[in-house]
Amino acid sequence: MKRFTLAAAVLAGALVGGAGIGPAAWADAADFYRGRNVNMLVGYGPGTGYDVYARAVTRHMDRHIPGKPRFVVLNMPGAGSLNMLNHLANASPRDGSAVGMPARQLFFEPLYGNDKAKFNPLEFTWIGSVGKDSPLCFTWHTSGIRTFEDTLKKEVMVGSTGAASNSNIYPRILNGIVQTKFKVISGYKGSDDIGLAMERGELAGYCSFGWSSIKSARRSWIEKKQINILMQLAMKKHPELPDVPLVVDLVKNEADRQALALVFAQGDIARPLIGPAGVPGERADALRAAFDATMKDAAFLADAQKSGLEVEPLTGAEMEALVREVYKTPKDVVQRVIAVRPAVPKKKSQ
Repeated sequence: MKRFTLAAAVLAGALVGGAGIGPAAWADAADFYRGRNVNMLVGYGPGTGYDVYARAVTRHMDRHIPGKPRFVVLNMPGAGSLNMLNHLANASPRDGSAVGMPARQLFFEPLYGNDKAKFNPLEFTWIGSVGKDSPLCFTWHTSGIRTFEDTLKKEVMVGSTGAASNSNIYPRILNGIVQTKFKVISGYKGSDDIGLAMERGELAGYCSFGWSSIKSARRSWIEKKQINILMQLAMKKHPELPDVPLVVDLVKNEADRQALALVFAQGDIARPLIGPAGVPGERADALRAAFDATMKDAAFLADAQKSGLEVEPLTGAEMEALVREVYKTPKDVVQRVIAVRPAVPKKKSQ
């Protein structure tokens, strides 16, 4: 099975539509957006990685939208941002006045049969993704767990924000495929709470928080050398972490590597910005064009650098291509992952 990458999606001919917007469409979008608020929904609490990225984007993107609307950030934490994504898909207006930045893994929950994911991921309005990410498994420096090998020998208590969150799914998949001994403790509202619990000694570590999020929200952990990074949950090493092993290199057979590749292909769309299905074409194009312009905006890039945010954007078309390519995964590989994932409710037969 090929590894899922943007290049693979392009070679497969999956790219759709451009993000250009003509004068007539610009004028129509400007009439709609002038004097209007656009809600930016974030599925985690204030100060978390997704929240920091969303607020950075909204501080600059409005200048590039016809009519210059005002963004309003609304935090809707719960179930690893699944509550927010369900709301965006089913309850938010579909007129271009609501967008969201959900956790990337949620786009693939329907693939695994999770009937709590009440949306069709192939119908969203894809706007763009701010950056790629390198999710990590790491432990607090006083935990006694210092290396990947330690996780094979000792129980490691890690925090989770909800059943559908990566912080729950990733360690359980690693237990099933890599034979680690993570024990997931659920009920934390967000990464901030998990971080505080780790600092108090209540948890040994965290298994999903990204390198870019650590740099932007918890830089002191790096500067004070307070965490032990055990492995990168990605398909390619982050250039700043050359000595930290990739999870796909820690297994010995191809079937395990294929299953891990499916799970960790998500990193290419680490900070996705989407709208619900059915956003009118000229407004969707205006949002995509504004996002693309923001990613090149000198003020935004300076703001991102100051906040420690990594910017490696994908266009809306590139995001959609990658998601559609993942949905072409052979059924036997999907079933291999389902077998080791946390149990999810099965869809009722019609």
